[in-house]
Amino acid sequence: MTMMTRRSMLGAAAAAGIAGTGFGAAAQGRAVTLKYGNAGNIQTISNRFNVRLWEEVAKRTNGAVKTEIFAGTLGGEQRLLEGMALGTIDVYNGAYTGTREFDIFYAPGFFRDGGHAKRVVQSPIGAQASAVLEKRYQSRLLGIGRLGPWVLSTKKKISSLEEIKGMKLRAPQIEGMVEALKFLGANPTPIAFNEIYLALQNGTVDGFVSALNPSVAGKFYEVSKYVLSNPFGEGLDKEAISTRAWRRLSDQQQRIVLQTFEELEATDYFQAGIDAISTDLATWKKFNGDDSVVTVDQAALVRQMEPLNRRLADEVYGAGAWDRIRAL
Repeated sequence: MTMMTRRSMLGAAAAAGIAGTGFGAAAQGRAVTLKYGNAGNIQTISNRFNVRLWEEVAKRTNGAVKTEIFAGTLGGEQRLLEGMALGTIDVYNGAYTGTREFDIFYAPGFFRDGGHAKRVVQSPIGAQASAVLEKRYQSRLLGIGRLGPWVLSTKKKISSLEEIKGMKLRAPQIEGMVEALKFLGANPTPIAFNEIYLALQNGTVDGFVSALNPSVAGKFYEVSKYVLSNPFGEGLDKEAISTRAWRRLSDQQQRIVLQTFEELEATDYFQAGIDAISTDLATWKKFNGDDSVVTVDQAALVRQMEPLNRRLADEVYGAGAWDRIRAL
């Protein structure tokens, strides 16, 4: 955490220097309007962060870089991400990438916490994942937004993870989460985020896995009564910009975007996600009753998942990768 804080402070100082020395004014020779897309509604931490991020970028570039925010109106994550390669959007924010390199990060217990996740993403392992993303979608990773915990929710009350065996549970099309549910004996059913509510409402699935904060913003608690308070994976939103759009920015503008993201992520994403946990769980309880928030043995979950996580890490990143990840 010390490294993260120091890096964030340096990013803030550099960004302040840019704004204060007219660096942004020098960049305004290239006026650019970017189109941003996310599958969640505007109330999610991800989208509130991006509203602030791009407002700050516009300010620091003296209005030369502007962004249109489309939250929950342009389809699911896969469609949005592919839209960068097709030219329909410029900036994507979401969990989905369709790459093993990022997808295995979502298995429960893969990271100790958000600080550990960031250290891994900033290591050579993260650089390898970013390179794959860039090649597949003609996009550049701006950074990782640490959203907070993913959670498991079920319509039927459970007291242990043994009881999800045979349950049909919504999962994102993300390998780490799909494999984790299979490993625990459940039947993962990939469904796009913007289709979760209806799938729960019409009985297509018995529950779901998703990030806690967007789930509350989407009112999924109305159609799935119980939720685990335990972290069921780390929410790591990829913020990526199409290579085409990136090249439209001047060197100064690119620097401002990267520095502003790094500066704000620590407070408006990571800390905001941590701060929202108690409020989000309280919202769940208020609608469904105090017994609707269930806690299981987290240490046992982490131990149970380790064989799967080791296999995935070593398959994707080479022998010994899991040990290197744990050592960071």
